[in-house]
Amino acid sequence: MSKSVSHPAHRGAPRPFRSPNVSIARTIAGSPFDKLRTTLRAHGKFVGRVTLASGIAAGALVAVPAANAAPVSHETSTVEPAKVVEAPTLEASATPTAMLTDIKQLERAVEVQERKAEAARKAAEAKRKAAIAAKKAAEAKKKAEAEAKAFAASQEGKIERAISVASEQIGDPYVWGATGPSSFDCSGLTQYAFSAAGIELPRVSRDQAAALPTVPNDQIKRGDLMFWGSPVYHVGIFLRWENGQAIMLHAPKPGASVREEAAWDGWFAGSTHQA
Repeated sequence: MSKSVSHPAHRGAPRPFRSPNVSIARTIAGSPFDKLRTTLRAHGKFVGRVTLASGIAAGALVAVPAANAAPVSHETSTVEPAKVVEAPTLEASATPTAMLTDIKQLERAVEVQERKAEAARKAAEAKRKAAIAAKKAAEAKKKAEAEAKAFAASQEGKIERAISVASEQIGDPYVWGATGPSSFDCSGLTQYAFSAAGIELPRVSRDQAAALPTVPNDQIKRGDLMFWGSPVYHVGIFLRWENGQAIMLHAPKPGASVREEAAWDGWFAGSTHQA
């Protein structure tokens, strides 16, 4: 007569999935983990990682659901051990405080990288703007040079050049019949200055007056010539009006030097702008 052997009720049937110890979870509730979870929810970062780490720190291992475990055979008593999810590398984070410190360090590292990326972006933008500014400056310089060249080639530019050359002779002595470069008579100064600017004038003042169109005195322009006498005996270069008086640049007379001064009475204007 064979002996009957009693078997546990569960033997031969699949074991139900065991959830983590409820008492441990309850013990954790109200602990620093709650504060940690609340902080992380408010922060909005790394919640899933800390949840897993919390279970590990409490000694709970998360089992793979039964559907993923090896099936239990009714034909044998050998049972495959359930697979366990391996914990991430958080060995140093054994306490909530340590885990929070790790997370804060990670956040700071992320912030540093973000700041570096933003700095790089700003540097690239500054470089782009500098390149645009340099290009615009080069274009502006080129345009200014072209305009200056065009002006210098124009009659206005030539007249300004003649005034500049004549001004450089201020202080040189008057010598009758002299045409420069270190002494001048009146028509020698005007011929020298305008010739340097590309405008050719006759040698003596009488011939210069005859070569230029006469204009009303109140229409005289900077660089036009001022003549005296009939026949003409003196010439100067008009510069500007000052307190209602015409200011000229000329070589006045023997014993004097090239200078600026108020125009003498009785002059008339000859236009170099219409030459």
